[in-house]
Amino acid sequence: MLLIDDETPRDARALIGMHTPAARWVVGVYLACMAFALLYVTPPTPLATSAMVVGLLITGSATVALLAVPGDPLPRLAAGAMASAPGVSCAIILAGCGRDLPSPVSGWSHGIGTMVLAFMCVRGRTGSAWCGMALMVAVYVVRFTLLGEGPLDNIGNVLIDLGPLAMATVFSLTLRPGAKLVFDLRDAGRRRSAELAAAEATSLERDAQLRELDRLARPLLDRIAAGDDLDDADRLACRLLEAQLRDRLRAPGLDLPAIADAARSARARGVEVVLLDDSGGADGLDEVARSRVTDAVVGALESTRGGDVRVRLLPPGRAAVASVIVRDDAGVARLDLDETGRQMHRATASSA
Repeated sequence: MLLIDDETPRDARALIGMHTPAARWVVGVYLACMAFALLYVTPPTPLATSAMVVGLLITGSATVALLAVPGDPLPRLAAGAMASAPGVSCAIILAGCGRDLPSPVSGWSHGIGTMVLAFMCVRGRTGSAWCGMALMVAVYVVRFTLLGEGPLDNIGNVLIDLGPLAMATVFSLTLRPGAKLVFDLRDAGRRRSAELAAAEATSLERDAQLRELDRLARPLLDRIAAGDDLDDADRLACRLLEAQLRDRLRAPGLDLPAIADAARSARARGVEVVLLDDSGGADGLDEVARSRVTDAVVGALESTRGGDVRVRLLPPGRAAVASVIVRDDAGVARLDLDETGRQMHRATASSA
């Protein structure tokens, strides 16, 4: 089964595995076989040997480029070079061998080029592939003419390559739209999965909030609904609960059990506590930094016996991520914390 991930090319290559290591192995073995076959050819002259080696290198480079060159369809410049490679390779081989073209070479010289042109169709350059085939046929027609043969007398060995190229053309016309549909469906499925995951996360968070609200507020609400008389302690508990629920709305980034308990205790002592979260939901703190910020806030709340404490998570882009301001009879103290949770500076002003 072909696995498609974010690194998979979004084109027809993915459906036939042209991006996989297996495809690279196949190309390597194929070119090795062509080179091995060349060793069993007895060239008539050293020039013919050089021509066959150069021709094989040209078509081999075009074959490798089919896998290596990105983009869908192939870039025009790369497509033009690949399309001309079979014709140029054949021209070099035919010119180097002259009349004494070995029989095996006459087969693979245009056969390997046809393979390149066929896969160019899959890569979205069908027109360029047919132009390359026309160039390769023209090279053989010119050769036969220059040798004094009829230009079409022996062209049948090359014209049979039109069949594979025609099949590749039909295959690409069917495969490429299918590839687009596959990726469109995959994207739609991923979007739908993301929407369902977001909806499920929202539902789970809402349920958790409702359970927490039920745990905090139900005992007092049951007493109020039953018509029980509320004493001063009950009224204080209501005020503290209202402040805690307000903190959860205004400062979700500070909604931690340790801070909530310290804020409740401070309010019970008569300290005015204001918690604000202006970070916009940005969470750039790691666990260690978050622990340090929590300790600093809890320490300020626990040590204050009167006045007010204001804790604020600052907007993104500032040097400090949080500030703690304490106003009491001793004066005003401000503590700024950086992104590591450590103290940046502490300012203290005595009361007049």
